[in-house]
Amino acid sequence: MFRQPVLHLVALLLDYPDADLRQALPEMAAALDTLSGFQGGEKSMLCGHIQWMQAQAPLQLEALYVDTFDWNPRCDLHLSNHLLPEDDRERGTVLVRLLDHYSAHGWLPEDRALPDYLPVVLDFAATLEPDEARVFLGSAAEGIGILRDNLQESQSPYAVLLEPVLYRAHFLSSMPVGAPL
Repeated sequence: MFRQPVLHLVALLLDYPDADLRQALPEMAAALDTLSGFQGGEKSMLCGHIQWMQAQAPLQLEALYVDTFDWNPRCDLHLSNHLLPEDDRERGTVLVRLLDHYSAHGWLPEDRALPDYLPVVLDFAATLEPDEARVFLGSAAEGIGILRDNLQESQSPYAVLLEPVLYRAHFLSSMPVGAPL
């Protein structure tokens, strides 16, 4: 159950734009009219991003995604890569702490993604009450902010998707003690 549907929608839009995702875009656009919890211009921004994705040729959209997120380490969707040096052994500890945090809430990510993969982080946050989601996202805000800045610098259309996420984490500027990220 998603208590924060905006976060779930952003998670979907940040995932690889395969045929299934592209086919679901009209349904996502239609769902925007039934969802609540939007702030400011979030609804129109998300609608605009979906329209942009629909206007792209499938191979062009997939190539842009790969160029942005897979070939550019500055835009990696694995948040710990933005906070820790590449060879830091602490990353394993961060991943285990995240899995433990998810498990403590009765939630486990899909097997195909690491627990610090932003769409996974957002799908988990989407299951939380607003205050819990704010604390959780606040612990990841530094990494998300770095990613957003890097996406903006590279003029990626994906950068706008991080604004609703950062808005929901804006009350916390530093990681609380015991936070998973």
